[in-house]
Amino acid sequence: MHPVVELYPWSSPQSLPSAPPEPQRVNRDPVALARLYQGLIDAGIAKNRAEVARYFGVSRARVTQVLRRLDCNGNGHASDGNGRDRE
Repeated sequence: MHPVVELYPWSSPQSLPSAPPEPQRVNRDPVALARLYQGLIDAGIAKNRAEVARYFGVSRARVTQVLRRLDCNGNGHASDGNGRDRE
């Protein structure tokens, strides 16, 4: 069996866009990020903080830091270390 090599033509300058695309606006609201993380846990999409961390590609410690913003602002749930509400 012989290897197969496929050649693709270069794009011509006419096929390139004339202006660069506009950058998307990134929401940098830290409390909104904390609400998003907590919402995933509350909805059952993520079982715990470790799953949230794996989904977003951050450490579990970072998820905990972000979720503490809710406790500091009084906007969220008091929770134990696994994202479950304390009684």
